[in-house]
Amino acid sequence: MRALAAVVAALAVAAPASAAAPRFALLDLHDLTRASKNEYGDVHPTKARPRAALVVRCAAGCRFGSGWLGFAKVVGPSAGDVRRASAGPGRIGWSVRVTLSARGRSRWQAFTRLAARRAKQAGVPDVLAVAVGGRILAAPLSNEIRLAGSVLDLPGFSRADARLAAKRL
Repeated sequence: MRALAAVVAALAVAAPASAAAPRFALLDLHDLTRASKNEYGDVHPTKARPRAALVVRCAAGCRFGSGWLGFAKVVGPSAGDVRRASAGPGRIGWSVRVTLSARGRSRWQAFTRLAARRAKQAGVPDVLAVAVGGRILAAPLSNEIRLAGSVLDLPGFSRADARLAAKRL
């Protein structure tokens, strides 16, 4: 009976956290939750899953360190806005080119206006995390991402991660 209670309790805790992992998301480091940063505001992944609206794994190739990061919200397009995706060599490592819906384009354009204002005030562009399947696969700066028509070019992937992202999208 105790074993059953332990399993039920574990599932109750794990279910909301696993539901929070996005299939595809662009995340801004400005939107980290308290569980994901230390008192100085630096990126600081936790070993356990934080309680947050969106939780992503920062794995082996992640430049923020190993662990979990919690974000308050997604910026720009979401998985529902992606029509097609392809991987190929880009300006910075490998890129994933994502064809967006009209809604996805307008969401990206709204975010770029906000990011441009912040970059002008702070003197540095926003750092974004590209999450696919609940894992951060790339971390480009907001001014490195290009939109041409309806195609969003996301740079900074390794070859393997770019191919994985294109396949999953």
